[in-house]
Amino acid sequence: MEQQEKQIVTFSLGKGEYGIDVEQVREVVTYRECTKIPKVPSFISGLMNLRGQVVLVVNLREFLDISSEEEGNSKTIIIIDAPKRNFGFLVEEVFGVTRLSAKDIEPPPVSSQDIIKGVFKKGEDLVMIMDAHRVMELLEKMLGDSVNVVEGEVKRLSKSERQKAG
Repeated sequence: MEQQEKQIVTFSLGKGEYGIDVEQVREVVTYRECTKIPKVPSFISGLMNLRGQVVLVVNLREFLDISSEEEGNSKTIIIIDAPKRNFGFLVEEVFGVTRLSAKDIEPPPVSSQDIIKGVFKKGEDLVMIMDAHRVMELLEKMLGDSVNVVEGEVKRLSKSERQKAG
């Protein structure tokens, strides 16, 4: 049986408002500089050290090809709760958590590679609910061999962090 109430972390990408189920979100952090990784697509912002854990930060707007009139205004990273890797989605602004009834969520009107799993009305606006785990699956497929480059960089950074601490 599906839960009657949903909690959705809402945020902006370009001119649109999106959401991710709170169950897929570990935490929300303020943007900090990322360590750039060579030879990866431009939507990979880089790696970030978050309390000793290395997080791969993805510019979600760029990855999803959502246009924006302003560049470089992403200020927040949503850390995704995932078992295999630490992912962070770089977004413009997080608005907060919206509580709504599961019956208020409508199916998406078009296919979006299963990224958008529902839509709800917020005043006059629509909020599209993303499946963060599906986004991660698509990222991993798209990155292919680049994932090995990223994992090698994570091991290198982790080793240098241990050496600094020791």
